[in-house]
Amino acid sequence: NATISTMIHDTAGAILDVGRRTRKPPPALRRAIRERDGYRCQFPGCRSRRTDAHHIVHWANGGETKLGNLISLCKRHHALVHDKGYLIASTPGGFTFYSRQGTPMPACPKLRAGPGDITTTHDAVITPATIIPPNSGGRLDLNLAIWITFANARVKTERREREQASPAA
Repeated sequence: NATISTMIHDTAGAILDVGRRTRKPPPALRRAIRERDGYRCQFPGCRSRRTDAHHIVHWANGGETKLGNLISLCKRHHALVHDKGYLIASTPGGFTFYSRQGTPMPACPKLRAGPGDITTTHDAVITPATIIPPNSGGRLDLNLAIWITFANARVKTERREREQASPAA
């Protein structure tokens, strides 16, 4: 009544391949995946450290649980790859992601061209104190912090314009 599973080891004893019965990579293989991927999500533009092992050729389609068929993806991008049907190709330099239509994804999104550096495009003063939440120890609401910074800059500009418009005494 025994079950036989195949495992291929390298000369140091590290697991390189596990037979088809196992979908979840064993600990040694998970460590190898993380090491190869620099302990980061491999989705373009993401550098999250909290990752899952994803089968490039899906397990349900006959994909093997081996180093060459696994990639580190954060939970968000793991779900996105499944939901949107992204294709992943392993290359000597890493991985390339393609849309379902076959369009390659850039390594990270291109920044919009602006008229100059960010300090010349607004009057908001952003310092390390800008991100300190007003309450004691609560989580930072970045959207609110940015909104307040720009609202304060707008009020400062309006005051300056009023002062310039009123006659000097």
